[in-house]
Amino acid sequence: MYLSLTFAVIALVTISIVAMREHAKVLASRRILLDRCTGLLSEAVIIHGGDGFPSLEGYHGDCFVRVELLPDTMTIRRLPQLWLKMTRIENRPGLPEFSMLTRPTGNEFYSLTHNHTRVLEPPSGVPQEILVKGGGPASQQLLNSLAPVMRRIFAEPRMKEVAVTGKGLRLVWQAGEGDRGQHLILRQSRFDNAAVAPEALAARLKDFDDLSTAIDNTRNARAA
Repeated sequence: MYLSLTFAVIALVTISIVAMREHAKVLASRRILLDRCTGLLSEAVIIHGGDGFPSLEGYHGDCFVRVELLPDTMTIRRLPQLWLKMTRIENRPGLPEFSMLTRPTGNEFYSLTHNHTRVLEPPSGVPQEILVKGGGPASQQLLNSLAPVMRRIFAEPRMKEVAVTGKGLRLVWQAGEGDRGQHLILRQSRFDNAAVAPEALAARLKDFDDLSTAIDNTRNARAA
């Protein structure tokens, strides 16, 4: 009896040590996911959350940009997703707002699209499974004017959401997918090979530039 109890305690301690080491490895692997991208922003700063996932802040041109990695485990038929959420601060008071979300499930906790009340007509050439919402007729008019740049941005198959607001721009892009074995067996979210390449982040920054320029051109044309 005593011997069995001893073995049970040893086994429990061993399992706990292994679990702690594995957790430490997972946290360490998360911390470096944005390290290669710091050179793309001036005054770049990386901040790590309690879950180990990093955020990157800095300036691209004259605009403040925040880059976040968001794990999404609210999936039923899919593997956990790792989303790259980028926000660019640009104040345009009175700008009609809208958001475009591909493959909506209703569980997108990170989405701005669900905050709008009116469904808009998507421009031709964007993915068929897309939900577009905004504030009204003015939002639809702005969206129609921005159709060419929207088609180009959503030609990237990993693009999830684009939002235009009076305070800035938002992009959500798929950075990675959870490890199948860890998810199926341990129900854990481990994202191997999810480090964001500088080329990928540079492409998203260009999306911001193109969208911002298109908005300014549209507003200037209407003001002329």
